[in-house]
Amino acid sequence: MIKILIVEDEKPIANLINLSLTNAGYFCICAYDGAEAVKRIDEEYFDLVLLDIMLPKINGYEVMEYIRPLEIPVIFLTAKTSVNDKVKGLRMGAEDYLAKPFEIIELMARVETVLRRYHK
Repeated sequence: MIKILIVEDEKPIANLINLSLTNAGYFCICAYDGAEAVKRIDEEYFDLVLLDIMLPKINGYEVMEYIRPLEIPVIFLTAKTSVNDKVKGLRMGAEDYLAKPFEIIELMARVETVLRRYHK
């Protein structure tokens, strides 16, 4: 089963994403700050990380720096919508960048695309 880490400090958003992905057959775990995300990544294997940028404790860019050598695909989900932010996220190694607010059906399509690219 595909295992996805959802790193999002806004619990209602994290719960909606979790519910939608779980209903689609994925196994999801939520982390509500960057430090918790790094701890989870140290302890468990994930097929994909959905990562917010503006997080408590450790921001999403710092978490991305931690994830990059592990070669786990990342999709940024964030309210940071400037072109410079998008370019920065993609240049850091993210597979995709989705600005909030987003439609859950679009997120699902992007998740499927990234997992297909990684043959998962």
